[in-house]
Amino acid sequence: MPKPLNVSQQYDAPASEVFALFNDPDFIAGRLEDSGAPDAKVMTVDSTADGVKIVTRQSIPSSVLPSMVASMIPGDPATERTEDWKVDGDSYVAQFSVIVKGAPATIKGTMTLSPAGEGSTLVVDGQAAVPIPLFGSKIEAVIAEQIGALLASEETSTRSKLV
Repeated sequence: MPKPLNVSQQYDAPASEVFALFNDPDFIAGRLEDSGAPDAKVMTVDSTADGVKIVTRQSIPSSVLPSMVASMIPGDPATERTEDWKVDGDSYVAQFSVIVKGAPATIKGTMTLSPAGEGSTLVVDGQAAVPIPLFGSKIEAVIAEQIGALLASEETSTRSKLV
């Protein structure tokens, strides 16, 4: 059964101001660097009139994986994260995915950045899926935990840029 990933973040800035940061490659690179993720790299930040597509790469330390899984995957498994943001009225919505390279592991879902009073709220709803009998649920939990920690770090980084 897929492991849910549900995160909500509050910002003291309008959604349009937060979304403007998502269009800035330097901000995306800094946010990724601030996360401390191994082998972090911004692949693309492609802005268009109606949105932005962000693709980043980073690794998950093998030390956080269950030992049986770590023995099956050499080194730190690389992940590729894609966010495809679109304007939706006064909100912004993204389809996102995180793919673990070399393993049948993914997280997919939606991200919604919406006005909330004088600030904004970012809601992430996704599911980690690893279709491997016996070990799949353990890997799903680790991946969801790692992405949750990354999102928490990104929230801190984003807040510091909004001050």
